[in-house]
Amino acid sequence: MSKANSDRFPLIDSVRGFAVLLMVIFHFCFDLRYFGLVDWGVPNGPGWWQFRYLILSLFIGTVGISLSLAHRQKSLPEAIQSKTFLIRQAKLLASALAISLMSVFVFPDTWIYFGILHFIFLASLICLPLVMMPRSSLVLGVLIILAHILDWVHPFWPFTYLGQYLPRYTEDFVPFFPWLGVCLVGVYLGHLIATKEPTVFRKSEASTAFAGRYALIIYLLHQPLLFAGFSAYIWLFSQFQ
Repeated sequence: MSKANSDRFPLIDSVRGFAVLLMVIFHFCFDLRYFGLVDWGVPNGPGWWQFRYLILSLFIGTVGISLSLAHRQKSLPEAIQSKTFLIRQAKLLASALAISLMSVFVFPDTWIYFGILHFIFLASLICLPLVMMPRSSLVLGVLIILAHILDWVHPFWPFTYLGQYLPRYTEDFVPFFPWLGVCLVGVYLGHLIATKEPTVFRKSEASTAFAGRYALIIYLLHQPLLFAGFSAYIWLFSQFQ
């Protein structure tokens, strides 16, 4: 087994891959409504926002877990300067900017300024120093989640200070509260996974693990492909009217 493969935890890849599958299903349903084929309440109707929360919880929780697994034995300077972390962050930043730019053309009035990729990029930078302090990460994560549940913080903070420059509604928004808390709890869980039963997590693998390894590529490609497919379907259907 290669060094790169030996550092992976296939069960974590499988959980992330399961989240990818759910995401594709969610966006397929969203596109059905967007193209006027159904009148479902995607994305904010009853049941749909809970579905989205499940997907975000799986994605963001595994972000924190992966940070722990990759950097728990490094000093902070080593972690920040590691080639894998820098490459990952560069890919996230480039992808997030591409999503924002594309959304300006597709959704000019509701473009995406802080979606899931923007969040993961910043959350990784914020959570990385706490990888070496798992208990503090857990406590802070729980406090952030409680702050959201008790409505102590405006849902759009800190973007409330930029309200005049941003759309009133955006097609995708991932707030720091509660999701930064979920990522921090994931950091703590990563330490438990690494120290308690590592062999279980290394040997267990589901069919979704492949999707988990290539989650970013799938995320970037699936919506353009779905949009192209639905557009082609509607054009063909109109030809036979």
